[in-house]
Amino acid sequence: MYQPKKLKINLNSLSLNQELLISLGVALLCLFLSLFFPSQNSAQLITKNIFFLILLPTIYARIILKMKLPELGLNLKNRHAGLVWSSILALFLLLTFYLLLNYTSFRTNYKLSPEIMANFWFFLGYELLLVNFIVFINEFFFRGFIISLFRERLTHWTIALQALIYFLALWLTNSFSWQILPFILFSVSGGILAYKTKSFLYSYFMHFFVIIILDSVLIYLAR
Repeated sequence: MYQPKKLKINLNSLSLNQELLISLGVALLCLFLSLFFPSQNSAQLITKNIFFLILLPTIYARIILKMKLPELGLNLKNRHAGLVWSSILALFLLLTFYLLLNYTSFRTNYKLSPEIMANFWFFLGYELLLVNFIVFINEFFFRGFIISLFRERLTHWTIALQALIYFLALWLTNSFSWQILPFILFSVSGGILAYKTKSFLYSYFMHFFVIIILDSVLIYLAR
């Protein structure tokens, strides 16, 4: 009498596990294509990252999983939690960078081009265009797409999962360096913030603010 119910539960569980594995495969495929699909110039690099890390994940989530954009983290709900956790994590990151600047070789190995350091308009364009783009892409894919796919089943372990996938990307491209250290830290702080708020926008705004402060301080110290 109870066997059909048990079988139904097992089938549902199997279906959810298959969905998780397929979603993980899609996420890894999107990341792999963004890293290794050939591009010949900066315009092509930007285009392929937009396609593989924003458009393709969005199409999969919307059409296959029937998820709405707010469910992918594109929302500003949970504002109290967003403000509190953003403030705490921003202070933590700024304190970490203060310690790195004063007690490690981070200051001499994290480089900004001479043009950016000497000209405010170059600096502004660099931050608003290139840095802003990189931060948004990372937040959308890792803290939006990946966390939204797995948070219900993996709960807080999703924070570690998205960070590990980011580390995998760095390892595959041999990109571990002082230059990328801020984004390594962001993978942890952003994961926590996105998990707590169910939104990647708070981590996007917070990380963009922090990296502008970091770059500004470095320019000030170089004078």
